[in-house]
Amino acid sequence: MLLSIACEVPVPLRVFVAGATGVVGRHLLPMLAERGHHVTALVNGEPRFSSGADTLMSADLFDFPGLRHALRAAAPDTVLQLSGLDGVDTEEALWHTARLRDQGTRNLLAAATEVGVRRVVVRSSATAYAPKGHEVADEQADLFTTAPGSWGEACRAVEEMERVLLQEPDVEGVALRFGELYGADTPFAESGGVYRLVRGSALPLVDTGGGVTSFTHVEDAAAAVLEALHDVEPAAYNVVDNEPAESGEWLPAYARMIGGPEPVSLTLEQANQQLDWATVHRLTEQRGASNFRFREVSGWRPRWPSWREGLANLFGFWPV
Repeated sequence: MLLSIACEVPVPLRVFVAGATGVVGRHLLPMLAERGHHVTALVNGEPRFSSGADTLMSADLFDFPGLRHALRAAAPDTVLQLSGLDGVDTEEALWHTARLRDQGTRNLLAAATEVGVRRVVVRSSATAYAPKGHEVADEQADLFTTAPGSWGEACRAVEEMERVLLQEPDVEGVALRFGELYGADTPFAESGGVYRLVRGSALPLVDTGGGVTSFTHVEDAAAAVLEALHDVEPAAYNVVDNEPAESGEWLPAYARMIGGPEPVSLTLEQANQQLDWATVHRLTEQRGASNFRFREVSGWRPRWPSWREGLANLFGFWPV
């Protein structure tokens, strides 16, 4: 007798993607298409990228009536908000990202709720934790909402975005806290913002280099979004690799990979005089994050478990 075993295959969804032209969106759209999902990509103005999208719609996250019209036309099951900071974190970029996360996500969530969307997944940040020693942060750790300037504004926007999302009773909200994104088309790629800073000796080692970075390869970020489409419990999750690294470790290693000069060393006093506050914070006191919770609830595993392998592959030193 032949026994037939039915494998549970996720039902294709109608997926609406805001931020489809960003670095995560560009990796995600072909994955969605491969899984058979119907994808509507939201673009602001002329589309720069549409691979994997069935439908393109033009609207602005700050235009609520336009968003509502687009969502009604698309009739999605799931909405993804992947807009965010894809370049070096300048003051202007941080302020813009904070506004996207706060006002932009509020508009998108309100429009999604009106048209009966079941699940909303947003791009959040694992770089927003308050500095409290070197132990990696889980999702219950405090965010750095008391930080000064644009960095504090960005952290407060993360907190408010997640609060509004997770308290909305009519949708299943999932916030994916990505670490420092690297890979193709990111600031760490050739000619990217971090690449240029390191090649130009403009990103130094500060004090003991104790600031911790948790990295996320853009391919792993996109794969995590795929997992969050279905049965992941509504919550905020860190989506980072397995190896948080101090700046005193990853920065010299990255400089060697790209053939750049050895980073110069500054005392904390010198750094405070020469660099902006956010850069000093990230190089000296930033806290890394743990991916344990998302691994457990979703089955997700990073293809690139260490930034060492991922960066080496990016520059041709590691076989696929």
